[in-house]
Amino acid sequence: MTQPISWPPLVTTAELAALTAGGIDYIRTKNNIIKGLALKLTVNPLGPEVIVFGGGKNMVARAERFLASQAVVPAYVKLTTNRWKFYGLYRATAIKRDKHTITKYRADRLEQNIDGVLFLENVAEPTTDSFDGQYGDAKTRKAVEEAAIKAVWKYLEDNGYTVKDRQSDNCGYDLYAQKGKNFILAEVKGTDSSQPRFLLSRNERAHSETDAGWRLFVVCKARTSPEIMQYTADEMEAAFSFSPKSWECHPKIR
Repeated sequence: MTQPISWPPLVTTAELAALTAGGIDYIRTKNNIIKGLALKLTVNPLGPEVIVFGGGKNMVARAERFLASQAVVPAYVKLTTNRWKFYGLYRATAIKRDKHTITKYRADRLEQNIDGVLFLENVAEPTTDSFDGQYGDAKTRKAVEEAAIKAVWKYLEDNGYTVKDRQSDNCGYDLYAQKGKNFILAEVKGTDSSQPRFLLSRNERAHSETDAGWRLFVVCKARTSPEIMQYTADEMEAAFSFSPKSWECHPKIR
């Protein structure tokens, strides 16, 4: 099946079946290839970013295949009878099957009917180049980011950690640092200001809630005299206000 250049924002159930190779499951496949997602928020209220899956070995295999393939597929969410809305293109980033994660995300579903939780990221999330000129142009932002990464990398190595770059892996953090049995998943933010201010994506915030060892490192005065601030996920939520800077817009249902 040839993928469309742009996915239709609203489709019927029959049109969705044609787009995602048919079937009635929420992780849709054809010839063992993941073709798309068809989600109901009554079942998965945090979808598409979080999918609680169950249904036995077949659905487990689909979820694992989705993660292993790193396929980017369209996600549609049911609005009403025979009406589905395109939410974007998504890729699986992790599967968790431990009791704590299942309890956290199962909502009112019975635990014995759940096999695991699949985490996804939107691979085409809207980005904003600057807000009121406060975040600089692309060249400046890149220079600040590189300086911040360099500062945190050195800080971790100076504290005995072995550091690995994960910036290109879309895993919700930038650096993986390990010292013996201890590890840190470091999300790094940089600014030229003396006060911490930064942009955090929905994917990064989601990983802060689910990944053990996730830490936020904010580097103030990154290009002059770096000052590093470190936060756990809970400390970040307590220390900062979160303000939306952009919205994804869709046609209204008439």
